[in-house]
Amino acid sequence: MDDKRLWFLLCEVALGLGVEVRLENLGGDEDLPAASGLCRLRGEPVIFVERRQGLAMRCRRLGRALTGLDLEGVYLRPAVREFLESLEPGEAKPREEI
Repeated sequence: MDDKRLWFLLCEVALGLGVEVRLENLGGDEDLPAASGLCRLRGEPVIFVERRQGLAMRCRRLGRALTGLDLEGVYLRPAVREFLESLEPGEAKPREEI
């Protein structure tokens, strides 16, 4: 499966879970480093993904964030399930609320 299709399917999974996916220039600095991942923004789950990364890395970041969510009862296409199982586990809990 190509990265463009995988990105679309991963975003579809997030949408089905009620999680917004946002591409942002996260940048950050030494005092406040920023990274892709799951957090809560005004009580709603949001996955931030660094916009400046290549599509393959975006898929990995989004996939890692999704692995931290309860995917039981969610239909995952076999290729998406295989991709998610190949990743290191993501953060189990959302980051602190903004």
